[in-house]
Amino acid sequence: MATVKSMIVGGCFGCFSCFLVVFQLVGFIIFPISLQQTTGLTIGDHRWSTSIWWIINLSLTVVCGVMAKRNYDKLFNGLLLTEAMNNYFKFVFGWLTVCVTLADSWFGCETHRSIWIRYRDLATANGSCLGLMGRTQLVRVMLRFFIVVLVITAVCAIVERQMYYGVAYGSQWHYFWMHNIYPYTISHFRHVYHLLHILLMTANVRQLQNRLDRLQRFGVTEHMEACRAFYGELWQINEAINELFGFSQALNIACSFAQIAFDLYWIYAMWVSHNRGIELQLFCLVPTPIIIGFLMNAAKTYQNAMHALEATLLDMDCSEDSAMAPLRYLFLTQLVRTPLKLTAKGIFDFDYTLIRKLVIVILTYVILFVDISR
Repeated sequence: MATVKSMIVGGCFGCFSCFLVVFQLVGFIIFPISLQQTTGLTIGDHRWSTSIWWIINLSLTVVCGVMAKRNYDKLFNGLLLTEAMNNYFKFVFGWLTVCVTLADSWFGCETHRSIWIRYRDLATANGSCLGLMGRTQLVRVMLRFFIVVLVITAVCAIVERQMYYGVAYGSQWHYFWMHNIYPYTISHFRHVYHLLHILLMTANVRQLQNRLDRLQRFGVTEHMEACRAFYGELWQINEAINELFGFSQALNIACSFAQIAFDLYWIYAMWVSHNRGIELQLFCLVPTPIIIGFLMNAAKTYQNAMHALEATLLDMDCSEDSAMAPLRYLFLTQLVRTPLKLTAKGIFDFDYTLIRKLVIVILTYVILFVDISR
């Protein structure tokens, strides 16, 4: 049993390291970083030698834009005005999302490093593994993240397979599909990387709540200040995540919902003209809502963890220890003044209300283009 457990733990640490490598390959991480069972989290300085994959992705982005310009006629020629605008906006939004994502990764490098450095410092101070999480908690987070990634990968692979075999080679749709693969891939990776950070923060907030619960049960009031300090560090990490993913995720979310709107318009256009291929267009709708759903669910879980932390503080019985009351008041004041909240540079919050707002935008776009096309 112990051997199986050690294998699972080792496998999860290996998966975590592999995911970090993947995010380096797509240009999101431009500094050395690794997580080992024995040495913990190791973070290096940003150097040009560690930016090679970012440079490669920047080059691919430029090539993608140049090729789209060069093959403009193959992509858009012969389409109606509304159809050409629809495809043009779809490609440009995706391409701009990649540009902003790479810009955020480069200019936010030190902010990015600060996130992992704070996790490492918290782990060092508490004898934990990553932040306030021990190995068991980290394994649980990685198992959940791994399952989510498997689902997303399977869905995207099925859709791409349908597109590969369903779109005629050399056709206009084939060229459009080929030119959009790279922007779509980077967009999905950005969502997944943001999801990883949200899951890690949620687990850390829950560990802080568990510490407060132990304080209540065992009456160790002298540790309350330490918990306040831990919360301050978590708030700094939260703000760094918002800073790092701010503009890129704001545009990425907008791009994702724009893609849904564009695909819905094409479904309508194909249905009206009785064209073949409407099934393929329906397949194109599937990945983005699933990824956004996972992301919003993680954000909601994070919000619930924050509320649970606040509820634990409010439920503390301070009648037997007069020193606990002022400390609890200070902590509650800290929670009110510096809440843990996921935002995109203040443009919008990451929660389920975002879906309702953007659904209205999608319907408005589709209705507008349908009306213009008549």
